[in-house]
Amino acid sequence: MTRMFKGLLAILLLLALTVVAAAEDLVVLKNGKEYRGEVIEETKEIVRMKVDIGGIAQTLTFWKDDVKTLTRDAGQAKPDADIRPKGDPVKATGDSKDQAPTEADLVNKKVFVIPMYGGVGQTFRQDKLKEAIDAARPFKPDVIVLEIDSPGGALSEVYKLRDYIEKVRDEFRIVVWIKSAISAAAMTSMMCREMYFMKEGHIGAATAWYMTGSGAKAMEGLELEIWLRDAREFAEKAGYHPYVTQAMIDPRFILTAKVEELPNGERRVTFYDDYGDGREILCKEGEILTLTASQAERYNISLGTVDDKEEFARMLNLSGWVEVSDAGRKITLGWKDLYERFETEFTKLVLEYNNPASNIDDRIRIVRDIMTWLRRDPALAEWRPMPDYSGPLDYRDLDRLLKALVRQKG
Repeated sequence: MTRMFKGLLAILLLLALTVVAAAEDLVVLKNGKEYRGEVIEETKEIVRMKVDIGGIAQTLTFWKDDVKTLTRDAGQAKPDADIRPKGDPVKATGDSKDQAPTEADLVNKKVFVIPMYGGVGQTFRQDKLKEAIDAARPFKPDVIVLEIDSPGGALSEVYKLRDYIEKVRDEFRIVVWIKSAISAAAMTSMMCREMYFMKEGHIGAATAWYMTGSGAKAMEGLELEIWLRDAREFAEKAGYHPYVTQAMIDPRFILTAKVEELPNGERRVTFYDDYGDGREILCKEGEILTLTASQAERYNISLGTVDDKEEFARMLNLSGWVEVSDAGRKITLGWKDLYERFETEFTKLVLEYNNPASNIDDRIRIVRDIMTWLRRDPALAEWRPMPDYSGPLDYRDLDRLLKALVRQKG
């Protein structure tokens, strides 16, 4: 009986896959993103489509002004009518149909949480994110939630995060849940396709700075143009409007929006980089864009605002908040704790090393203490100087310094 049941189940699954392959529609947006599934409604203004995101069936609404092409039953290569403005070329491809989830589909959906707190490049790092996601793989989570609470940090780390997130966001359904995403953390959040906010959440203020002999200075010239280009590109790939991104980075840019409430309850938002009648002003020239949770939701940047995990699970189309493992929390919060303890201890050790009252034995002990910390995790050395300020902190240089001190002692 068991063999017969398994055989029947295999046949039914095969039939289901056959049916899926038989009807497949394709929407290609002007920003290059493609969505494959079943078009369930089309009007003069919108296209509504059932799609599968990370194994979860969802209904998405696209404005036709944002759609490049729509292909019905793309498996048969029958392109639909051009819905772009006249003069725009039409292209067509296709994929698969998805069905609305049943109650059974919502059972035992698993969540894996990765807290990303603190300074980007310090406690909020690409290598720790990778370590956490590697730990998630054996559990096969349905959703990976990145909890974001960060004041920003190093632009160089943003590029590392971009390269990694763009690789794994097709493997996993990755969503961000924002308490605070400022500067580099804002740009990192905009690499993920689904964004949610806590009620006190906010995002933006991503002006890039670099250090000079006289202090911090806002990035300008060619470096700024390259950063703007890159930030627009990776945010648009994830589904966010480039006008929003540039207004967070550069005070030269204006951001306005036209918001239209539709009869079906959906909201249409059109962004502009200039002023115009009937538009809401989000950011004037000379300002840097920062959005609250309610603003991000109003302008369709956020998919929802929620503090309660069970309510968040419903937003994510899950039956409940079931964390399959706390490994992600242990990895990133453990690193944050280690980093902050070392930061406190390192400051004390450097001050002691440079105290005129310290002798050779004191300095030897201090160097050995720092080396012990770095053996726990070499990443602790980043962004810190050698205790004698001879250069960036490095384990091999510490070893050389230690040997020099021992020789000096005689």
